[in-house]
Amino acid sequence: MPTYSSPGNYVIEKDFSEYAPAVNSSIAGIVGFASKGPANKATLITSPAQLIRTFGETDQVVGGQGLLAALEILARTNSIYFVRAENGTTATEASGLVSWGACPALQVSGLTPNTEINFYFSSTDETGTSNTPGGDGYKLNLTTTSTADGTGDLAADVLAAQAGIETVDWPWTAVSGFDMSSVYFVNTHAGKDAYLQVSSDGGFGTNAFNASGDATPTVDPVSAVKAGGYTVSGVNQDGGVYFVESLYNGAGYNASTTTTAQGVVNYGIKVKVDSRAGKYFNFEVLNEGVAAEAFEMNFEQSAGVKGYFPEDVVNIGLTDNVSEYIKASFKDSAGATDNAWTPPTLWTSKMTGGVNLEDSGGDLYRDANPRFVKMVDGTYSLSGGVNGDTAGGAITGDVRSALLGSPATKTGIHALDDDSLNISMAAVPGITEQQVQNELITLAENSQNFLAVVAPPEGLTTPQKAINWHNGQGDGRTASINSSYAAIYWPWLKVFDVATATDIYLDPAAYAISVMCHTDAVSDPWFAPAGLTRGRLTKPTDVEVILNQGDRDSLYQPGNAVNPIAKFAQDGICIWGQRTAQRTPSALDRVNVRRMMIQIRKMILAATRQIVFEPNDPLTWNRVVNLLQPAIDEIRRRRGITEFRVICDDTTNTPLRIDRNEMWCRVLIKPTKTAEVLVFELNLTNQSANLGG
Repeated sequence: MPTYSSPGNYVIEKDFSEYAPAVNSSIAGIVGFASKGPANKATLITSPAQLIRTFGETDQVVGGQGLLAALEILARTNSIYFVRAENGTTATEASGLVSWGACPALQVSGLTPNTEINFYFSSTDETGTSNTPGGDGYKLNLTTTSTADGTGDLAADVLAAQAGIETVDWPWTAVSGFDMSSVYFVNTHAGKDAYLQVSSDGGFGTNAFNASGDATPTVDPVSAVKAGGYTVSGVNQDGGVYFVESLYNGAGYNASTTTTAQGVVNYGIKVKVDSRAGKYFNFEVLNEGVAAEAFEMNFEQSAGVKGYFPEDVVNIGLTDNVSEYIKASFKDSAGATDNAWTPPTLWTSKMTGGVNLEDSGGDLYRDANPRFVKMVDGTYSLSGGVNGDTAGGAITGDVRSALLGSPATKTGIHALDDDSLNISMAAVPGITEQQVQNELITLAENSQNFLAVVAPPEGLTTPQKAINWHNGQGDGRTASINSSYAAIYWPWLKVFDVATATDIYLDPAAYAISVMCHTDAVSDPWFAPAGLTRGRLTKPTDVEVILNQGDRDSLYQPGNAVNPIAKFAQDGICIWGQRTAQRTPSALDRVNVRRMMIQIRKMILAATRQIVFEPNDPLTWNRVVNLLQPAIDEIRRRRGITEFRVICDDTTNTPLRIDRNEMWCRVLIKPTKTAEVLVFELNLTNQSANLGG
């Protein structure tokens, strides 16, 4: 408390309005393979469109049903975390080479200051298309000027003002010469099939630039260029030097075009180069045929100052990247990438480093050092990306390792091990491999954050096989599943897959999680996610195995823990069980109780984190009780528990615990039981019996 030394009015504000925050119980974690998108990272997805946009089409991946299951779950909730497992042994980025080269350029010398000269231009781009406003023979009236220091000013902006045209319309660019007596004329476009033709009615000399950037005199510097002028062709790199890769691995980045009844469908990533006047060009990234990103670039930068140079714009690598889709680097003449290659200027000065350039005549200039460099206009497709998924659907050692990930690096399944994600349910849909399922269940138990939802493999034809499987007695499983943090559902469900236009069987774990999300939306997580009120499934068209009453009894009887999915003649397909995989009879052998306890634990942790480091005395104990009691009472009012008590006093906080800097609080809960077995006793009496009432 502050100490006041003089008379006066003072105000002290204290906040006693603390309350336990709400916790979203409908966030699912899904682990699976995908054809693109970030790998080994829990990525928040809030819509089906975002899922496809981020991780690719469902038919572009083999092995597991992660994307399909995620789509089904997103139909019942608006938040999931998708973890893309990646096999680093085979996964590769899609890539492409973007050509660049020198623009056709001509140096004009022998100009007389303060003299009016008419120039005539004709130019084309890399495709041979005319690039001259007003057609061939475009005329520019140029008056050379002197500056105060006597060196002259032939800058591009002066030419623009005198020409009376916008910079973006120039078919060429004027660049100041070394002195007032010379000027460069440079085509807007680069490439070996681009050319620039310059002629004049005045006298001047010319120097043309070859692929090595050397200015070669074409006529005597003081001679006049005759009618027809001088034409110079451009050059470009043999095979491309700007190496563009997808930011992440996967075949989903491979550019392709498919014709359907609805029209032309574009897939994958492309980059498009569109030259602007002068040293500038636009660099667009096209995703699924739509412009997703646009960068303005040039090949000039001031020493020590980052500008529009491609390396500064797109950047390189995953740790310091600007583009959300690609990374890029230059390649030297030997074909190796050199990320440190950043020459200070490639416009007015010759570049350093050397590349292989080919001119329009097919002549190759090795280790050339050109100037007036730009990327060649065009659209360039990425290809060669590989998912690293389960080729043929087989779970190999590398694929298993990709799914299991590492606790140390938080990859694969262990990417879900993050309290900030607030995941309440998790699955690896379509993967029934024992080691993968066990790892997920173990993580659920250790973190206490979520319920692991699993299923027996597809193709089991009888309930006995499903029972044997979950008891570790066949069909790929050698150990039983026994955990209150796991729930097992069977059989698999037939659905129509829009992507492939075929019927497939989908892992029931996907629909179990979707029903849990639906239960949260219409009631609360402590209501049973089963039955005709909340457990009906409307999208599946059939079940893999039709279960009768005896089958359901066998799967669900004490000692077994498989939640049957029933198909009733009139009521349709419905989840007809809510056991956890715990074999010991207790309140935690039911899914609704386990989900409620996960919810209460998260709520308590969130509400009391602010208590850490507070004095361990009765005032703080009362503060804890006042925080928790209203929140748990709200669950009681909403039928989650029948009775509870919060104790935090000197009975829970003994002197020894206080000496250990520990504060203990005991919460007693009686969870509400579900009515799963309804028994109606029918009694027949004779006519003389008195039934009362």
